[in-house]
Amino acid sequence: MRNLFAYYEYRVFPLLAVLTLACASAFGNAQSGQSETKSQDKPFRGGLDQVQNPDHPRPVRNNVAQPGEEVVTLRYFKIKKGSFDQFLKASVEGVWPYFEKIGARIVGMWKVVTPEGVADGPQASKDFDEVYLMTRYASVEHWRATRETVRHGGNGPDWEKCKAALDLRQSLTLSSNVVFLKGQMAVGGPYFMPGLDESYEKKPPK
Repeated sequence: MRNLFAYYEYRVFPLLAVLTLACASAFGNAQSGQSETKSQDKPFRGGLDQVQNPDHPRPVRNNVAQPGEEVVTLRYFKIKKGSFDQFLKASVEGVWPYFEKIGARIVGMWKVVTPEGVADGPQASKDFDEVYLMTRYASVEHWRATRETVRHGGNGPDWEKCKAALDLRQSLTLSSNVVFLKGQMAVGGPYFMPGLDESYEKKPPK
């Protein structure tokens, strides 16, 4: 009996220890793989592609403008309540100049408001602000290319400013989605010419 116990002690127990270590290692690798996958799948600055070797200078010389069918994107943001002014400022000063450089044309950004005296008007939420951003692109391919911003615009000081502004916007954003529109821009812009509060008299015939 003592010999049998010694056999298990010197043959089986070490094997169990090896199997335990192997299982622990495999579990750790699986957990690490899941963490790595989650890290890679994490959205980056509003859906833009990540930049490899971001500290390496990336000068860009652009090709001629490419033909295409223009599209307009209408992007909806749900952002933290009361943060619209900060969100808009980051867009105007940080994001838009870089995107304009790579060919996009910003139409504007607006917050949903509750107008006074308008029956059945939209009701602004008390918990968050709703924002719409409209941008023109030369084509769907152009929009796709702007997901790889640095490839087309480089990573100089304007990109650093854009990147910081995108990060700020991301920190204020609760959710976002985008739709694509095709059609035609109208000529000119809107104008308001109210009628004057005047009285008129009919001129008698001569």
